Amino acid sequence: MSSHPALRRVVALLRRRRSVILCYHGVAESNGVADPHFLRVSPSAFRAQIELLRDAGFEFVTVADLAERAAGATPPAGLVALSFDDGMDDNHHVALPILREYRVPATIYVATGLIGKPNPWIDPAAGTRMMTEAELLEVAAAGVELGAHTVTHPDLSSMGIQDCLREMQDSRDALNALTGRRVRTFAYPFCKYGPEALAAARTAGFEAAVTCHGRGGWAPFEMKRSMVTGKDGLPSFVMKLAEIYDPLFASAPGRLARVGTRSARRRLRAVRERT
Repeated sequence: MSSHPALRRVVALLRRRRSVILCYHGVAESNGVADPHFLRVSPSAFRAQIELLRDAGFEFVTVADLAERAAGATPPAGLVALSFDDGMDDNHHVALPILREYRVPATIYVATGLIGKPNPWIDPAAGTRMMTEAELLEVAAAGVELGAHTVTHPDLSSMGIQDCLREMQDSRDALNALTGRRVRTFAYPFCKYGPEALAAARTAGFEAAVTCHGRGGWAPFEMKRSMVTGKDGLPSFVMKLAEIYDPLFASAPGRLARVGTRSARRRLRAVRERT
């Protein structure tokens, strides 16, 4: 049983009212120098988040399973899907053992043109990379859903339908050929999309597509996700589950609070990174 009984009661209440898809990138020890966008969540934080969801009674599913059970409408309450964008190597080395430990399914969205290459979002000095084909096969064999995430990770909102379709189909086909399994879902890079990208996702034959950053809803090709970062403690994690974090973050009071606490937050991060 996880600690934080007050937060567990809040999450149990949320579980009775909604389902949620969470969007991660990496799970690893990190710092603001190597990981300036805080894309990686520490293993201890990831475990605490899984335990909080588990103890609140959420049922863990893949994105494809959640989309199937939603059947084009709002999904039944109590489901949670853990998804990871891009295909970072720590998804295999760090996240997969934790998922196995808790017997939790997940979905990883792979930018196929980056397979085996250096991680473009982490400082090169950190020596991180994207998963290799062998590692992708291992996570797929463990029951992780592999979804398409384009080839080159472009902003699809600025592209025409044929270019969107090419990125989607080529990514899908590469994963199909690698694993021998049908790719069922797609994630928009940067969580951005327009009418052309929506049309392309339908044409490509996906069952669903996911976004994040407060965009979308429960329409099959605009399924919303809550982004989890290395900055999130359990209180902000719960706010994201409740879908109140993004509106508050974008509000005038939220902007003022960030300005007023910026120096203190920087000092706290510096202390954490030294320790």
